[in-house]
Amino acid sequence: MIEKERKFKLKYPVFEDLKGVRIKQGYLMVKGKKHLRVRIIEGKTITATITYKSKIDEVTKLEYEYEIPINEALELYNSTDVKLEKTRYKTKFDGNQVDIDVLDNGKCWVEIEFEKELKKLPDYCGEEVTGNKEYSNIQIALSNSIS
Repeated sequence: MIEKERKFKLKYPVFEDLKGVRIKQGYLMVKGKKHLRVRIIEGKTITATITYKSKIDEVTKLEYEYEIPINEALELYNSTDVKLEKTRYKTKFDGNQVDIDVLDNGKCWVEIEFEKELKKLPDYCGEEVTGNKEYSNIQIALSNSIS
């Protein structure tokens, strides 16, 4: 499956009225433009997925994602030091899925998944940071494993 996504700095908080879910993700393999991650999502229920992504360009990725049992996800998550935790708030804009991710240190961004090129953006989107390593989940997780 092809995923197209752009990232933006969040200009101002817009998630006060949204219900957030806690996400723990661990990277099992990071090799060039490819990675394999496990994700545990704690919302009303707890779900877990394993995802393989391969970067085609800054905006486009090939993605395969499958739900897995929680106990297996926890074993995989605990097996790696390359992790990050965040709270995610979901909404929609102009028919597109919008995710607002907030790290424990306060850093936050907006991710917009789209099929057709974006014609307009929500007013809470600031500077575009698509492709900026400072806002890359993988790079943040890798830097967490070093410290």
